[in-house]
Amino acid sequence: MTTYRFWSGLKTIGGNIVEIRTEKARVLCDFGLSVAGQLPEDTEGLSEIEYLIQTGNLPAIKELYPIESFKELDKTFSAQLPELETVIFISHLHLDHMGGLRYLSENVKVYLSEEAYKLYNELVAINEDKAVDCQLILFDYTESITIRDIVVSPKPSDHDSVGCSAFFIETPTLKIIHSGDFRLSGKYPEKVWKWAHEAREWETDVFLTEGTSFSFNEDHEKKESQFAERKQLTEITLLDELADLIKVNMEKLFFFNPYIRNVNRMFDVDKVVKHQNRIMVWEANYAQMLHAFYPEMTWTVLEETIDMKNLPEFVEKTISLDQLKQDPGAFVLQNSFKNIQYLNEFTQGVYLHSNGEPLGEYDFRYAELKNYLEQQHIEFISLGASGHATQESLLKVAKLVDADYTIPWHTLNPEIFYESIKANDLGSFIPEYNKDYEV
Repeated sequence: MTTYRFWSGLKTIGGNIVEIRTEKARVLCDFGLSVAGQLPEDTEGLSEIEYLIQTGNLPAIKELYPIESFKELDKTFSAQLPELETVIFISHLHLDHMGGLRYLSENVKVYLSEEAYKLYNELVAINEDKAVDCQLILFDYTESITIRDIVVSPKPSDHDSVGCSAFFIETPTLKIIHSGDFRLSGKYPEKVWKWAHEAREWETDVFLTEGTSFSFNEDHEKKESQFAERKQLTEITLLDELADLIKVNMEKLFFFNPYIRNVNRMFDVDKVVKHQNRIMVWEANYAQMLHAFYPEMTWTVLEETIDMKNLPEFVEKTISLDQLKQDPGAFVLQNSFKNIQYLNEFTQGVYLHSNGEPLGEYDFRYAELKNYLEQQHIEFISLGASGHATQESLLKVAKLVDADYTIPWHTLNPEIFYESIKANDLGSFIPEYNKDYEV
């Protein structure tokens, strides 16, 4: 007998945690925190981990956590399940899929891809993420991992974070796929099509598919202004748009704010900027991240972000803020929100928000950013590309996989996604929390 259970992520964008369990083993896919998982100032005297468990943001599985400091052990683990060999698989390194790792005990095993592992180490090194105590284990896409009677086969996929994966999970009675986040509009759609074709041949029982784009009204967004139109860019057309913007603003300094976990886009933007005869200037942490994935390359670094007496090997040269002011049309400056104060030196320019932090309007800092740029007379342009499949693409993949049950999650509107799945003659249902689905 096999059961699967959803711990979180059914009506949120992220915070995904699903459990597949047999009588011998338990596999968890992803261990993220959603926006709803952010802690309030008052946790009612509970430890941070206890609070997240009692509010449903972390699974109530006793052997996952260091419980020595717990104050209400019986209440916290009232839904405790039998002790089993338990491992966790992480699809990619966005916080809504791996943000809970910091709470795990040192004996917990967590599997992730080699590229994701490299990204994690660099994020910790530059203080963009917290170190974890759990055991991080690399998997190879050419090999399956066996946990007693559960076999997990990772598949390379495409998202806006390096090293992303889908997982094929087989037990004696169930074939289930966790899609992770994916898209067909990135640089590597063939990776998604490959695992989708394999899923069809595998004769999948249950397909757990992200549904981010069903959280929003795509038809409405397409009719919106230039801002929404740019939100429809792909990774390829984003680069074309960047080149065009530079061509028509030859005298202006550009500021570029990317998401540091999207290393591939950062690399591609650097190339486009060079082709436009400008110099791409990176903050030191971003240059260090690029160096980790492109060690043969060197980078131009903003002088104010690095120790000039001890320049690392990845620095080709440094450029100061004064130099940027003297010849603005010669540069593009990467600028993270935490270093927004550097823009105090400028009273004009073009700011390209490329899925960097703050990520969107749901973050109060996003309004702060736009207000600040307006005061500085710096034009704001959204130049992002989604890491998530469109509604049409989600349904194309689901139809190709053709599982017995296609289950929507990772969306604010699973009901809308469910209706679209059913309209395409696919089996589906909307799952519930605190319920084991038995096969």
